[in-house]
Amino acid sequence: MANILLAWELGGGLGHIMQLLPLAEGLAKRGHRVFAALKDLSHAKAVFGNTVSCLQAPMRTRSVPDRFRPPVTFGHILHGVGFGDAREMTALGEAWRNLYEFTRPEVIIFDHSPTALLAARGFSAKRITIGSGFCCPPDTHPLANLRPWLASDSERLRQDEDRILANSNEALGDWGQEPLDHIGQIYSEVDECFLVTFKELDHFPGRGEARYWGAWTQGGGKSPEWPKGGGRKIFGYLKPNPAMPQILKSLSDLGHSTIIFVDGVPAKAQQQYSTATLRLECQPLDLKQVGRQCDVAILNAGHGGTVSMLMAGKPVLQLPIYLEQGLLARAVCQMGAGQEASLKRPETITQKLQIMLRTDQYQEAAEAFSTRYADFQAQGQIDAMLGRVEELARR
Repeated sequence: MANILLAWELGGGLGHIMQLLPLAEGLAKRGHRVFAALKDLSHAKAVFGNTVSCLQAPMRTRSVPDRFRPPVTFGHILHGVGFGDAREMTALGEAWRNLYEFTRPEVIIFDHSPTALLAARGFSAKRITIGSGFCCPPDTHPLANLRPWLASDSERLRQDEDRILANSNEALGDWGQEPLDHIGQIYSEVDECFLVTFKELDHFPGRGEARYWGAWTQGGGKSPEWPKGGGRKIFGYLKPNPAMPQILKSLSDLGHSTIIFVDGVPAKAQQQYSTATLRLECQPLDLKQVGRQCDVAILNAGHGGTVSMLMAGKPVLQLPIYLEQGLLARAVCQMGAGQEASLKRPETITQKLQIMLRTDQYQEAAEAFSTRYADFQAQGQIDAMLGRVEELARR
């Protein structure tokens, strides 16, 4: 039996926990003692029950005053989550190291936990990073420019990266560890990287040689109840945004049978915005059923929803909100399985949707993706990951 620690430094909300629940439960069922260090413990008991020992993850409690807006490299993102302040990062890292001393893990699995990952250097525990790609950046020096369409000074970006490298090495020195040559080492010098995505959807398309473990999505949710409407079935899974009323009206005017689930929308809005052809849902739907029944999806380029629709062979109109989503949207467009529209220009959303509905090329590209991975078995991949964790624990 091994001690396994799952570290969620920056994630750990309900959706995040549910995504990795099969891994945590699988390790516990195999007889290992599993710890989960979480930023948010409010859902821990309901999700894990007594199978996982939950701990409070060290976390920042104040905002970063000099955050880069917008972040251009992953170094800027690290700066914004604590690497911009050497003193605070050292203190948080010290707390992580105390947690490692307490749990004595043979393996630590890091889900978007950069300070925890840095703090693990020097411990004998095997290190595994896990993520859909964005939070497992390839080790390039300097780090890749994630917004090449914006004007930027490459020398300034290098200097920004040097700052967080200096802060990291100051913390490592306090812990008696060797300095880094470049910041990407904390991600490359691990024992395994679980890229839980598919190559075509990698946020870093130039990653090079890598193993993609595939992605599994959580089932469940209510069955879709399609309203009357001519033509196609349109499904939307969106976050609230200022353009939502205009988007809903435009979709209703198209006259297609449309269901839109808006995450976090009050139930009273369901009656306010629903029409004869558009149903506004305030409860999550079963995405597997939706994928089988719809003709096209409108998403904020969330990874789980995108995978669900593409695996069902359905094209996607992406409305990204954050950089991570924008990079995924570009990947979908690159393979020809969808289009991207801006929430700042809501009038373009229905225009692009109509283009997608008038031609078969987007559906054909989505179906090609689905066909390539028709043999993918989520449980088989989970079992393979569990086996890899146990292999590392025995070393």
